Amino acid sequence: MTYRLYDSSTTVTGRFRAIVVGLAALVLTAAIPSQAADEAAKLHRIADAHASVILSIYPEWATQLGVSEDVAGVGFSSRLSELGPDANEKIRAALTGFVDELGDIDPAELEGQDRITYAVMNHAYSLAERHNRFSVGQASLLSASPPYVVNQLFGPQVDLPRLLIAQQPLNTKRDVEAWQSRLADVDRVLDELATLTEADANRAVTPPYFVLEAIVNSAATFTAGKPEAHPIASAFESRLQGVARTGAAYRERELRKAIATLEEQVYPAYRDFAERMKALIPAAGRDAGLWRVEDGAALYQLALDAWGADGMTPDEIHRIGLDDVERIHREMDAILKAAGYRNGPVGERMRALASDPRHLIANTDAAKAELVESLQAHVDAVLKMAPQWFTGIPEHPIEVRRIPAHEEGAAPGGYYTPPPLDGSRPGIFWINLKDSADVPVYTLKSLVYHESVPGHHFQAAKALSIEGLPLLQNMLWFGDYGEGWALYAEELAKEMGLYEGDPLGDLGRLRMELYRAARLVVDTGLHHKRWSRERAIEYMVDVTGESEASITREVERYAVWPGQAASYKLGMIRFQRLRKEAELRLGDAFDIREFHDVVLRDGAVPMSVLTRVVHEWLDGKQAVVTL
Repeated sequence: MTYRLYDSSTTVTGRFRAIVVGLAALVLTAAIPSQAADEAAKLHRIADAHASVILSIYPEWATQLGVSEDVAGVGFSSRLSELGPDANEKIRAALTGFVDELGDIDPAELEGQDRITYAVMNHAYSLAERHNRFSVGQASLLSASPPYVVNQLFGPQVDLPRLLIAQQPLNTKRDVEAWQSRLADVDRVLDELATLTEADANRAVTPPYFVLEAIVNSAATFTAGKPEAHPIASAFESRLQGVARTGAAYRERELRKAIATLEEQVYPAYRDFAERMKALIPAAGRDAGLWRVEDGAALYQLALDAWGADGMTPDEIHRIGLDDVERIHREMDAILKAAGYRNGPVGERMRALASDPRHLIANTDAAKAELVESLQAHVDAVLKMAPQWFTGIPEHPIEVRRIPAHEEGAAPGGYYTPPPLDGSRPGIFWINLKDSADVPVYTLKSLVYHESVPGHHFQAAKALSIEGLPLLQNMLWFGDYGEGWALYAEELAKEMGLYEGDPLGDLGRLRMELYRAARLVVDTGLHHKRWSRERAIEYMVDVTGESEASITREVERYAVWPGQAASYKLGMIRFQRLRKEAELRLGDAFDIREFHDVVLRDGAVPMSVLTRVVHEWLDGKQAVVTL
C-alpha cells in the first residue's frame, strides 16, 4: 500500500509554499533548545551514571569491556566484586535509585535511538525488580539473575581464572600489580560465594545435587597439578614478556610471587570451596527442576520472560517445541535417506552417522589444533562474502580458540566472548574439544556460523561500534535477541550458499536447530512438568541421537539456567516472522542487507522493542512522498 502525504488536488505552488514554511519552522525549532533535546541529554547522563555504578560494583565486567578508570573508578582493575548479604542490599538500593531516576524521564519527549535506549533500560530494570523480590541468589541490577548463586557453568570459580588468563591487561608494571592484587583476592571471593550459597541452602534453595558434584569435581581438577604448571601461571609467564620496560629479573620475581599466591591462597581456597559445596549435596535432594523450591513457578515464569517468552506459558512453549521437533525430523529424514540411512527413528540414524569414523577427528591435541585452524578458515570464508548480505561488517577481528582443559568437563560445546570497547582483544569463538566423539566434523559449520559469523560476532561487535550508543546499552544482553539472531544466522548461512554441495553439513544445521527445539521441551519439562534429570536426558538422546555424555552436560545446564535454553528458538521465530512480514510488505523493494542493518543497528534489544523498530522502518519505507 502507498501512502501520500498530501491530497491529490494540492497545487504545485501550494506544495512549494508548504515546503518553504516547513523549512522555516525547522530553522526556528533548531534555534530553540527542544524538550526532546533536554530529555535526551538527561537520559544520557542517567545512563552513563548508572553504567559507572554498575561497573564499580562489578569491576571484572569493566575489565572485560575495556573501559577506563574515568568510567569504572580509580583502581578498578585491581579489585574483585563483593558477594554476600551486604552486597545484595547495596545492589537492591542501587536499583531502586536507578528506577526512580529513570522515572524522571518523559519517554513521550524522546526520539529515535533515545526512545530505544529508554525502552531497553526500562525493560532491564523491570525484570531486575521482579527478580529482587524473591530474595534468593544474587541480587540483580539488570534483568533477572539465575536462581542459584553458584553453578557449574559460570561464576567466580570459573570466570576469575579466565579473566586472569586472557582478559586482564598486562602491558605495564601497574597492570602487573593489579593482576597480582586480583589473584590474591580470589580466596576472599570464593569464601563469600560459599557463604552466600550456604545462606540460600538454609532457605532450601540449593542447586541440584549433580550440579554440586560437578562443581566439586571441577575444583579438584583446578588444583590437580602443581601451581607452577597451572594455566594461570603459564599464561602469566608468557604474557609478562610483553610488559613494557621490564627485565628478566623483574619477570622472574613476579612469576614466583604469582606461583606462591596460587600455592598458599588460591589452591587452599578452591579446596575449601569444594568441601563446602560437597557438604550441601545430601540436602539438595534428587530432583532437578526449579519447581522444587519455594515460589518455583513464579521464578520460572520470570526466567522465561527474561529470555523471550513475552508472557507465553510453559505449556505453550512446550507445545511449540514438540511441534518443531516433529517438523525438523521430517526434513532430516529426507537427507538421511539420501545418504543411505533409511531405517529406524531419526535419532537412532543420527547416532549411527555420528559414530562413523569418517566424520570424526583423532582424539589428539594435534588433530584438535588442526581442526581449530579449519574452523578459522570457515570464519574467513564468511567474512569475504558478507558484503553481499550486510551493509556494515564489524572491524573487530574474530578468532577460534579451544576451551582450556580445566573448563572442558562442565562447559558447553562452544561459546563466544565479544571484544572489549577499546578493541584490544578480538572476538573469540571458544570450542569444546574434550572428546572428539562429541563433535562430528559435519556438525561444526553451524556452530561456527552461530557463535562467530554471521552470528554472535556480527551482532555483538557491530553493537560496540554504534556511535552515540550509551555504554549501558552496550552492556545489556537479551537472550531472545542475541541467541535468536545467532540461530537465525545458522539458517541464513544456508541461504548464503554455505552448505551448497554439502548435504551432511546441512544435516548438521538441522541437528543444531533440532537441539534448540528440543530445548523448549526439556526446559519446560524440567522446571514445569517436573521431569527428572534422567527423563530429560533420555528424551533428548532419543530425539537428537547425540551421545549421552554431551546431552547430560546440556540438561545439567538447563537445570541451573532456567529459561535460557528456550531463548534461542523463541528469538529465532521472532526474527523469521519479522523478515517474512518485511518481505510481504515491501515486495520487490525488500533488500536483505537493509533488513539486517535495521535489526542490528541499535544493539541488543528485547524482541518486543525490535518488533516496534522494524514496524516503524516498514511504515517509513511504505510512506512514499510524491512531489
